[in-house]
Order: sequence, then structure tokens, then C-alpha cells
Amino acid sequence: MQLINDTSAQKLRGAYYTPPAIADFILRWGINGCNDADILEPSCGDGVFLKCMYDGNILYHSITAIEYEMAEAEKAKAIPLHKSNVVNSDFHRFCLDTDKHFDLIVGNPPFIRYQYYNVEQQLLADEIFKKSKLKRTKLTNAWVTFVVGSCQLLKENGKLGFVLPSELLMVKYAQQLRKFLAQTFNRINIISFKNLVFEEIQQEVVLLLCEKNGTDEHFIEHIEVRDTNELLKLNPLRLRFPTKKIDFHTDKWTYYFLEKEELDLLERVKCKNMNTISTFANVEVGITTGANDYFTVPQSVVDLYQLQEYARPMVGRSVQVNSLCFSIKDWKQNIESGAKANLLVFTSDADINGNNGVKAYLENGVKEGINKGYKTSIRNQWWVIPSIKVSDALFLRRNNLYPKFVLNEAKAYTTDTMHRVFIHPGVNKKAFVASYYNSLSFAFAEILGRNFGGGCLELMPSEVGDIYLPYREENEQIFDTLDTMLRRKATTDEILDYTDDIILRQGMGFSPEEVALARSIWLKIIKRRLSRETLEKSVKEKNIKPKYKQLNLFEKFEQYANNPIVQNNILHEDIFDCKYSKIHHSHIDSTKKCLICLVKKDNFEHFIDQTANVYYTGKKFPSVVEIDKLYYFIPYLKGKGIRDLYIIKTVRIGTRKDGQPDEDKMDYRLVFEIEFVKQLFDDYKPLELNIWRTFKCTTIGLLLDSYSL
Repeated sequence: MQLINDTSAQKLRGAYYTPPAIADFILRWGINGCNDADILEPSCGDGVFLKCMYDGNILYHSITAIEYEMAEAEKAKAIPLHKSNVVNSDFHRFCLDTDKHFDLIVGNPPFIRYQYYNVEQQLLADEIFKKSKLKRTKLTNAWVTFVVGSCQLLKENGKLGFVLPSELLMVKYAQQLRKFLAQTFNRINIISFKNLVFEEIQQEVVLLLCEKNGTDEHFIEHIEVRDTNELLKLNPLRLRFPTKKIDFHTDKWTYYFLEKEELDLLERVKCKNMNTISTFANVEVGITTGANDYFTVPQSVVDLYQLQEYARPMVGRSVQVNSLCFSIKDWKQNIESGAKANLLVFTSDADINGNNGVKAYLENGVKEGINKGYKTSIRNQWWVIPSIKVSDALFLRRNNLYPKFVLNEAKAYTTDTMHRVFIHPGVNKKAFVASYYNSLSFAFAEILGRNFGGGCLELMPSEVGDIYLPYREENEQIFDTLDTMLRRKATTDEILDYTDDIILRQGMGFSPEEVALARSIWLKIIKRRLSRETLEKSVKEKNIKPKYKQLNLFEKFEQYANNPIVQNNILHEDIFDCKYSKIHHSHIDSTKKCLICLVKKDNFEHFIDQTANVYYTGKKFPSVVEIDKLYYFIPYLKGKGIRDLYIIKTVRIGTRKDGQPDEDKMDYRLVFEIEFVKQLFDDYKPLELNIWRTFKCTTIGLLLDSYSL
């Protein structure tokens, strides 16, 4: 877990500076021929916007720039702009104290989570929100406060141009901000990018360009460009007349990049009072075990530890569900394949009344530290999982092509990789599930969900509940055919060609043109999600270095989920007396694969004292490394080198949230569970990490040979 005092200074400040091309475009849009504007930059950093104004010889009346960090403020002050005032202060305090108002406010506010605010900043942020009659929650990021405060400082016909995370368009904590902006401004333009444009972070951003003109109109436009080069070709005059009326009832802005004809169809669906999933069912998160690897097990573990009394059928991975109906037969096939198809539902007295195997398994959990996990440690009995309920259907939380919706005929439990759907009495269950498989419902799933790196779409329970569903009892008739199609892995087009005709055209009375339009909406949105490209850093060295392809961690999650990618058996156990004995590692196998990984300075402590037992990669991992052949691990301490040798016990797919429980993102990464073996060298040795300056894969023999040992 990374605590606040372990976090980099840059991350604490949320300081990721604006590419000059973006700053230049925002200024050209904002100035638009005006030469007497009063301009504010509320988080100027080292002065990217100011430098663009200086280089472009832009005319203005005055410039005020705020910067919290003194060193950065000094850099901004060094830019020789006339009538400019760089203030070394906190924008929160400036916003509440100033009586000035501005024609144009531009900037890239910091992306700082609530827990990184100090107490004073939290109180000041609360005051800013109250001033606009808004409520701030513990999920509210700093950039939201900067936007709200800046709106308060605009003149009657002022303009605001910010670089913001794409979360603006979709996350729950920005919902009231979207409504506030829609009511405050008359014209809103959103510019998004197909490629990532910040080299330092894998953060998708948008440009929010807002204007007040004193009218009663409220229009919005969403324009997408490939990258900053294409942005510079965009004529700012195109942004003067957004064409889409803002829907004050909509929860998200993600779908405003659709054309008017497409938006009109979605609006007609709402006006026809088509029901949503929440009309027919309650949607809840799956079971939070606190340690899926411990509480979800294959049949072999159940038999070994005699856990039959506490084992329940479960399904926890999308690859275990390839049908419309998850049956007992499907569950038994998962059991036979060695999948983790059992959930261990221990009773509160299992530690006393359980058999010897049960007691041994619980004692092993303590030795493994399961009882000290974020979720398990707050329970009365760490081994008792709360909210054990079987649902009628299952809806996958994270998805690739489209979210799967499955009837739970096997009465299987599920972890939080899936949502539990409890269907209301009187609703035909087969008809209900089958009714979801159509282009229109798929499109709403894309609009309501949020997407992450690697093309992953995630929907939370409330978002699943808001999906429009053309439910009819007659749709039960297509259930078996649809189930057969899914089992034989029919293409999505084959499925929708079949269901759209029956569900939308025949069942709901949609015209062939409307059905085709619904399909095109879904295809447009999913293509946009799946075609996201990672920005490649420009190669500045004269010698071109090898380019390493990034491993698709989402695919690995789909393939392995709760199962380890690597399991190196290095411990011996007697399950009845729970005595562990380490294998002696005096002999090192020089032929084994070894992965050397960068450790940043804020994570040195446990590696220096040789007590580290886990290593999290970043979101990027090179596909060139053969993960399943790894055996040894060597930490490379930044600025020091290599010294110690560890054995890799397990390699699995995890998320940032595993190590940082307060983190709201679920981006995937590899997790290495490691164990110290010995110190290879008396002191740290220098080494070049040849893959992204982060990794090196070799064998112990080759490594030692390189130091002539």
C-alpha cells in the first residue's frame, strides 16, 4: 500500500504540465482577436501558458497567474511579460479573497485526490463549493474545485478553457459539476484525443472550452482529434456555434460526440418511456471477499483441506461464462478444468468446530497475512465473508466487446468481478436476460460505463440499472437459440442481426432505419473505445533503441483472473500441524530466468532491509518477457543498483486498488509475490535496465558472468 508519505512530490501536487501545443490552442480560442482581456491562470506551474503568450506576442490588458510551489512560481516570474503578476499562493485562498474578475481563465488544474489535501485546503475547498451552492464529497478531485472556483471569478461574458481528465464526462463525483457547467455557460465545447497526449502519465484528457454570452441558450459540442498535431489544424472559429442542445436530465456527457440524428434516436427511446434494467431488478456488487486468492479455490484445495462443508458453487471470471445461462453442468465443467469454482463460506465458529483440515486452512491464512488485509482486518472474524447472497443473474463488471449478462441457473455465488442482479417477482427471468442482447441496450451500456486503458469498459451497479431494456415476455422464445449462439462463439454481428430484428423491429416497432441507426451508434462508441492508442514517447537518442510491445494486461486478466500466472513451489507444508519449513537456497540455479525491476526511492524501505514480499509493476509491462518462465527477482534501487536476490512465489494480475485501497481506479498491473533468498553482492552494483529503463530479463548465470564472478 502506498501511503501519502510514500507518494512522489509530483503526484502530491498533481503537477503534470501542459504540452505547449495545447496551451497555444486554448489561448487562440480564448483570445480570438481580443486585445484587452484580463486573464487568469489559476495553476501556472512553470509558466507554459505564459510562455505561449510571450512567444506568440499575444495582446491583453493584464495577466494574473497563481502557483503554489515557490520554485515553479519563480520560473514563471522569469518570463518577461508586461502587466503580469505571478502570485506564489494557494488558489483556494486566492479565489476566496480576491475581488477581481476576469475575461478569460485558462489552465491545467492539478489532479489531486481528496486524501492528499491538507486540512486547510479541505476547509477552503468546502467554502468554494458552498459559494456556488454545491456539495463536495471525499471523492472530489482538486481539479473540480479549481473549475468551480474559476467560474466564480469570470466576468459576465467570460470564457474558461481548461485541460481536464476525461473523468469530467462520466464519473459520478463530477455529476453535479456537469450540471453546474451546463447551467452556467451558454456554449460548451469538449475536445478529446484518440491518442494520449501527456508523456508522463497514462491519463486521458479533454479540453473544456466554455463561454457565457448572456442568452438563455445552452449548447454543447464534442469534437475528437487524433493528437496535438491535428489539434493545431483545428480552426477555433469552428467552436463558436455548438449545435447540440444540452440535456439537463442526462447523467453523463460521453455521448455528445454522436451526431444529432443519433442523439435524437436515443432521446425518442427515453420519451417512449422504455424501461431500464432497474425497473425489473436490483443490481448489487458481487461478494467482496477481501482476498479472492484465499477464499476462491479449485476442487483440489477443497479435497486437500476437507473443506466440503464450507465450499459453495461460484463463478468469478468471464472466461468461465460463455453462455446466456450458467448451469450446474457449466459449473461442474469448471470444476473438472481445475478452475477456482468454489467459494469458501466459513461460519463464525469454523475455527473451533471445523475439522483439522479447516483449522489448518484458517491457520495458514493467518500465516499468509490474510487476516491483516484491508477488508478482512475490519471484520469481527476475518474469515467470515459478509453479504453472502445468490442472485438470479450475473452482469460482468469489466468487459471488452460488450458486457455479458447471464442467467444464474446454477445458483452460483460470485465475487466483485461480477454484479449480482436480483430480478423482481413476476418478471420472466429468461425474457429479461434475453431482452438485453440488442444494439440499443449495448449502446446505452457504452454510454453509461467508463473506459480504462486497454479498451476495458466498466459499469457500476447504478450504471447497469440505467441501461434501457426493451423487455417483453415474448423474448423468452429466443433464449435457447441465443444461448446456443453464445456457446458456439457466434460473432457479435451474428447475434445482433438475430436479436435486433426480433427484439427491436418486431417487438418494439422500430423501423429498419432506426434499427440500423441503433447498431451504428453502438459500433461508433465501441470503435472509439477500442481504438485508443498509447502515446509513444519520442526517441531523442541518435541510436534507435528497440521498441517493446506492451503486454495487454486486460487480456491476461481475462485469461487468468483469480488464478496465478506463475506459481513456484518453494514452501513445504503439513496441513494438519501447519509447520512450514523453507527450502534452503544455498544453491542458486544459474539457468533460471531472473527479472530485474526498477524500485523508486519512495519504496526503498522494505527492499533495503530485505523484508519486501510484494512488488507491483506499473500499468505497462513488456510482452517480450516470458512471464511463465520467471523464477528469480532482483530489485534495482533507483540511484543505487542491484544487490539482493529474491525468489518469485507467485505472479498474478492485480490492480492499483489492491495496494492502495483508497484508489478509485482499477487499472491492471502484475503483482509479484516474492521472498528474500540471499545477498548477491556486498554492496550495490550498477546495471543498465534495457527495457524502458525499468526492466531487464536475464538468467542468474549471465548476470553473475557480467560481473566476472
